[in-house]
Amino acid sequence: MEVTIAGLPEWRNRVAVQLDGTISLPTLGVIEIAGLTASEMRNRIAAVLPTRLFRQWTPEGREYTVLVLPTDIAATVVEYRPIYVDGDVLTPGQYAFRPLMSVRQAVALSGGYSTVRASPAGFSPDRTMDLREAYNLQALEYARETVHLLRLQAELSDADTFEKEIPADLPVPAATLANLIQSERESLKIALENHGQEIGSIRAAMKQADEQIAILAQQEKKEESGAQADAKELEDLTAYFKAGNTSSARVTEARRAVLLSSTRQLQTTVNMMELQRGRQGLARSLDGTINLRRIELLGNIRETSGRLAEAELRLKAASEKLRSGGINSSPQMLGTAAQPEITIMRKLGQDWRRSPADEQTELLPGDVVEVLLRSTQMPGSVATIGER
Repeated sequence: MEVTIAGLPEWRNRVAVQLDGTISLPTLGVIEIAGLTASEMRNRIAAVLPTRLFRQWTPEGREYTVLVLPTDIAATVVEYRPIYVDGDVLTPGQYAFRPLMSVRQAVALSGGYSTVRASPAGFSPDRTMDLREAYNLQALEYARETVHLLRLQAELSDADTFEKEIPADLPVPAATLANLIQSERESLKIALENHGQEIGSIRAAMKQADEQIAILAQQEKKEESGAQADAKELEDLTAYFKAGNTSSARVTEARRAVLLSSTRQLQTTVNMMELQRGRQGLARSLDGTINLRRIELLGNIRETSGRLAEAELRLKAASEKLRSGGINSSPQMLGTAAQPEITIMRKLGQDWRRSPADEQTELLPGDVVEVLLRSTQMPGSVATIGER
């Protein structure tokens, strides 16, 4: 989980949900969140805040106060428990979970269904399998990094899709590529929604501060007018007192009224200055949030570009090994013509339960997907990178 508070850029904490359904936050201690919705979680965190007022300092060393409301707290899931894919797939193993992920998408991430049979003359079946599996692995990695890079570039430009920019020559089956694209599109949607909520929360707080400042400005004008009227009355009564036309009690009462109205005006001015400082802090937080996101995305794009270049080199090397072994036809990533037997193992409470599933079944974090192929395998040709 990532917990942030609008207006407090340094109050950003990423914490792991423990096995007992709790998280531990600095200054707040252990909070139980198992079974809560996002809004319920924000309210619970707000309820245990030791204070709603946080003191902040500007770079110039000036102190200002930030009032934290329940709507200022953002609690989002940034990383789920992984899923596991096992059985007759190209690359069994652990994969990151994404909301609304289906079995089809999990199989696509693991390279698709795979059974290698054919072998060229002069090559043992095991050797052929090794070479083709190596090529397929690199082709899948190359496609995955390509789609991931396009998604990051789309997120950086705040675009909600990137489908039209997918190269037509990626060396993977169309169904596998479509599932990779769909998975990254869902990740893009979630990332844009989370960023929009965070920015929207800060802007809402800024709007609220502007409204409060406007109210205090009107109140300040009224109190200034009242203070001037009280001062004029004191001046008149003082003149009357000197002329012997009024009592000293009236003059004393007028002095108290002037002091009270001046104090109220001063307090209103101080409150408005504090709100203005808080509003300036929110503006800095908004700029910082936007800039930090861009920096993180640019760093991820740089890292993904490096991995993509490495994947391209490894894919070319795997293709050359196939050709040097006399395998002149394009390497193949194999699928199945029939529906596979799919079983999901899911932990419910303290027990693991097995249940049959199909490619449309939605997964939950921590699920184990077992795939078994019983039908005759149908190869689907895949172009070598750089070829048409």
